[in-house]
Amino acid sequence: MKNILAKLSVPMVLVAVGFFDKHNLYESSYSRAGYVIILTLLVNFLYENYNKLGFFFLTKMLYREKEIRLSISYLFRIQVENEYLLVKSRTRNYFQPVGGCYKTLPGSEKIYEKLEVRPDRKFETEKGIAKNDLRVYVKGKNVIEFFKWYDSKEDRETSPWREFCEELLTTKILPGWDFRYIDYKFKKTIKTPIIDLNMKGKGMFVYDVFDLVINNEQLPILKKLKENSSEDYIWVTDEIIQSLGHDAGAKGFKYEIAPHTKYAQNLKWSK
Repeated sequence: MKNILAKLSVPMVLVAVGFFDKHNLYESSYSRAGYVIILTLLVNFLYENYNKLGFFFLTKMLYREKEIRLSISYLFRIQVENEYLLVKSRTRNYFQPVGGCYKTLPGSEKIYEKLEVRPDRKFETEKGIAKNDLRVYVKGKNVIEFFKWYDSKEDRETSPWREFCEELLTTKILPGWDFRYIDYKFKKTIKTPIIDLNMKGKGMFVYDVFDLVINNEQLPILKKLKENSSEDYIWVTDEIIQSLGHDAGAKGFKYEIAPHTKYAQNLKWSK
């Protein structure tokens, strides 16, 4: 809002000067120049934000003073042949892609203070309360600015390696030596709309989706993994993912699969 007012200040001054110059809002060249600038700013704003106007209205107006919970994470699609690797959630009773929330780095406290960001302390891991995770509460009026900070990649984690290591190597699902280096391709960032949360309140989820690029040494290891059964991971087809674990052949739910697994699979949010 401050940026908008700052940009409008010059043309508004010109309009005012024109009024005092000619005692008319239209005849003065100053006023006309002010109107041209205002029109230009409006056209540029609509061009840059035409597909974001609804979000702008919700955050800057409807939910302006309401806290919105933001959860920003990354997910891996790991495919071997026609199946995908999912791991058991450490906090919930379902399977999901390898991944987790990004973490902030020292220096992020500046933007947190500026935008009145409040960390979500509800989540606990085996190491205690999850700290520095990008699970936060942000007032609606500051959400767009918070995403601008996130997109700048300043003072935050940018690599998806940490959760890959924690969920597959530390747990010894995969051998650390053979997967100490991995390649991956960024596919897409998926953003949900502002939705009602089960924990009450409003929230948004953001997922960066990566495809693991499997090399010739790693492929046989992953194929071998498919031959084993475990409570910690499963291999499932796209069909099972689309039904969130329902097996049409068995006429029942074979697994409980998290909804964001489907978002990552389809590279888009859906209800």
